[in-house]
Amino acid sequence: MLSKELFEEVMYDQTEWPGESIPLEDVHLISHRYNRALEFCEDKDVLEVGGGSTIGKAEIARKVKSYVGIDIASKNLQLSSHLCEPNVMHLCKADAHYLPFRDSSFDSVFALAMVYYLDSKLFLAEVRRVLRPGGHLYFCTSNKDVPGFTDAPGSREYFGLPEWKKILSVNGFAVSFEGVFKKDHALPLGIRAWLIAKIKGLIASLGLMSIWRLARYFAKGKRVAIPATLEEFPVANEMPQLLSGEAPDTTHRVIYCICRLEDGSGS
Repeated sequence: MLSKELFEEVMYDQTEWPGESIPLEDVHLISHRYNRALEFCEDKDVLEVGGGSTIGKAEIARKVKSYVGIDIASKNLQLSSHLCEPNVMHLCKADAHYLPFRDSSFDSVFALAMVYYLDSKLFLAEVRRVLRPGGHLYFCTSNKDVPGFTDAPGSREYFGLPEWKKILSVNGFAVSFEGVFKKDHALPLGIRAWLIAKIKGLIASLGLMSIWRLARYFAKGKRVAIPATLEEFPVANEMPQLLSGEAPDTTHRVIYCICRLEDGSGS
């Protein structure tokens, strides 16, 4: 596990900022997940975990009753603090495993593309504590069961759908899953998965994982600058597919988890 100082630096390095050049498909991913998050903001007291980036802040501010964004990286907070609107938005440095808020403080909690950096047991216990009964936790995560999956630098744990379903249920959440950004391939997924695993295994055995990551970087194609506001992002017309969670999903790059804290499940 990374030291506190190194983990904070990784979280700063992995945060997406307007003006950065990234693959066009990743711009669509950001747009889609933030627009989904806005559905849990209307007149709500909202907590965003890993909320250091400026993306989506203006749009969130117009919808929420109140907003708190926490981040472990001081640099992220320094860069975002100018966007906070008095009496509506607040950013602070905090650890997602030990949330500095009273019980039942929020209607909605969301964590976008970052839960795999956390200890899920500690994180979910804290979310359960600070959410009001009937409130929602919304998070999105990379799908580890998609062929060619590579874990993010500094990540801690990834789970498949059946694992998430069990973990969330144990923590008092009723959950629905959505798969987004399906990719069609010329080869059947089973054959593709076998080939990717063999190639990746060979590269790893030679100690050349940097080459694997470089190849993935170039394979993503055209790059564009991240827009300054969510309204400037290209429209992502991706239609989410409901997933049961009973079996691993091998076709979607990203999984949305919409979790409702069942009445009486708070601390």
